[in-house]
Amino acid sequence: MEFNIGPRMVKTGLAVVLTLLITGVLELDLEIVAAIAAVLAMQPSIMRSYNYIKEVIVSNGVGLAFALLGTFLLGHHPLSVGLVVIISIAINVRLGLHKTVSLTVLTIIALMLGNENGLSIMYIIDRLSLVTIGVFSAFIINMIVFPPDHQKNLFSLIKSASEKTNFLLRVLPTKTMNIPEMKKEDREIEQLINDATEYYDIISDERGRLFIKNRRSFYRNIIIYKHMIQMLSKKQTLIRQLEKNFNEIEAIPDNKSYFIKNLTKEMNSYSENILLLYENKIIPNIELQKETKTAMQITINNLIVELQGAELDKWNFVFPIANSIIELFFELNKLERLVRITELKRNN
Repeated sequence: MEFNIGPRMVKTGLAVVLTLLITGVLELDLEIVAAIAAVLAMQPSIMRSYNYIKEVIVSNGVGLAFALLGTFLLGHHPLSVGLVVIISIAINVRLGLHKTVSLTVLTIIALMLGNENGLSIMYIIDRLSLVTIGVFSAFIINMIVFPPDHQKNLFSLIKSASEKTNFLLRVLPTKTMNIPEMKKEDREIEQLINDATEYYDIISDERGRLFIKNRRSFYRNIIIYKHMIQMLSKKQTLIRQLEKNFNEIEAIPDNKSYFIKNLTKEMNSYSENILLLYENKIIPNIELQKETKTAMQITINNLIVELQGAELDKWNFVFPIANSIIELFFELNKLERLVRITELKRNN
């Protein structure tokens, strides 16, 4: 069984340690509340930690208001606590405060339970300080320990997904992989693309940070990552169309399936070269690249011309593949231009 401890796990543990040390120094009871708050508040980026704190202020205000009303009107009975939790969750969801619902529930429970003498000002401050210590401990640890390099992490996901798509596009035309294994690879690609999309959202959030070292380079990279993810999605679409329709394609007379196989092979190499160019691992021959792209365009045109006279039922399975190829080609062409601009900026 694989056992992997990542940076976020380490940071969560350190946030709990810091929380318990602070509550110990201040001699606060129920330090477990602060520790749970630290775990809930750990976010995947500094900017998201900052936004989380802003959301916590609003959501905990709602939680505090309902905890006070619930205690004064209904008392400390477990049914009262449950009712207040339900109402506060509904209000938070209505206000769009989805991320901090769990922390709001924790605040309400901490306020409504454990004090049979009513809610005094000092009691409220004591309980709210537990949540505050946990949230800010998570924020501090997130800033100073293993600051996340999201650009590196995102490109790693993109590269892994690209390698898997390239592999499938190589083996699909030769039918050298069984269907269960192909389905498994497809699911892994989909998960990697989803993870990359989520990471891209995190990086987009980071645009609000004031301490980005090279802001222009940062902006150029996130635009490139966006198009890389779109390229991966289009490659996966092509893979699925080939898997679904390739038997019918091969049954077309006059060996017209050659055009599709050739295009798939050429675009596979094209996408690999673009990523290698982005990593500054190759210096491609520009004239050769132009010839390759021209050849691909000619092949696409030939495919369309060759199939113009085909019966309508054949277009039902040919057109989705041809359309996927054309969309992928234009996305790769766009991505190559962006990467070349970045390469020129890097070399100047």
